[in-house]
Amino acid sequence: MKKGRSIPRLLLTMYLVLICAGSAVCAEVETITVQTPPTVGALPLLWLKDQGKMELDIVISPDHQRGLALISKNEIDLLVTGVNVGAKAYNKGIDLTLLNTNIWGIDYLLTNGFQADSWSDLVGKTLSLPLMGGPVDFLVRYFLQENGVDPAQVEFVYLPSNNGARSFQLGQLDAIVLPEPMVSITLLNYDQAVLSLDLQAEWAKLHEGDDRIPFVGLFARGDFARENPTLMNTLNAFYQEGVEWVKNNPAEAALLAERYFNQPAAVAEASFQRVNLNLYSDAEVRDLINRYFSAILEMYPEMIGGKLPDEDFYFQR
Repeated sequence: MKKGRSIPRLLLTMYLVLICAGSAVCAEVETITVQTPPTVGALPLLWLKDQGKMELDIVISPDHQRGLALISKNEIDLLVTGVNVGAKAYNKGIDLTLLNTNIWGIDYLLTNGFQADSWSDLVGKTLSLPLMGGPVDFLVRYFLQENGVDPAQVEFVYLPSNNGARSFQLGQLDAIVLPEPMVSITLLNYDQAVLSLDLQAEWAKLHEGDDRIPFVGLFARGDFARENPTLMNTLNAFYQEGVEWVKNNPAEAALLAERYFNQPAAVAEASFQRVNLNLYSDAEVRDLINRYFSAILEMYPEMIGGKLPDEDFYFQR
């Protein structure tokens, strides 16, 4: 697991003591319903549930649009989804708030039988991306342009990641961008796969060495968060504890992924080395999101609903 500048454990422990002192929230918590895709960002929640720290009803589903529909109908309380997905929903009028941003690095460029040392090496090649107008599409086009390559010189093929990975392993594609753990799975199963570029490192080259890209967030239904601020702070603090547990216990965390996501533990553990799972201060997070979203607005404004979200997008602690 990539290390980062996360909240110190001692301060976290002190914070938990303070927010739980004299409160029934930590001792007797109502059931909180959560939808999450099978991602490393869900592992702290699953650990929290298994440890009995809070009563969570967790549904594993990759259907982000269904999650947004459920949260808008008050049928779930929390949703793990892309930060840009949540921002777009918020800007379109769905009442939700960002509790934390947790995954900051997860995507890599794999090439088929050759090493791409720069974006210019993709000129004339077929490149598979999961979604036109999505975060990976934005990042790749952004990197191409910033490195002096006309995106029209690359043949984009848009396929869901699973389908793209199959086509890549059949030799039908020159390159593909995949998230972990699919990177580890592909490298394990296909000997022609070459890990060429780290998208986070490419971002850092253009942003003063800072490789953090705000990919995945934990969102709460707006009214639920406003009515239960202490509960939200407690949840966030326990989530941070779960992040530290995942980073310090990768083998056990991999078994949790195997149990809930049906991912082989060995693959899950290998994938942790290329994932940045961390929480940062609220001020840092806002700055990093604004930097990311400002770049998106210049290319794909509709990806975040056409504007930067206002202050109410962020949970007020």
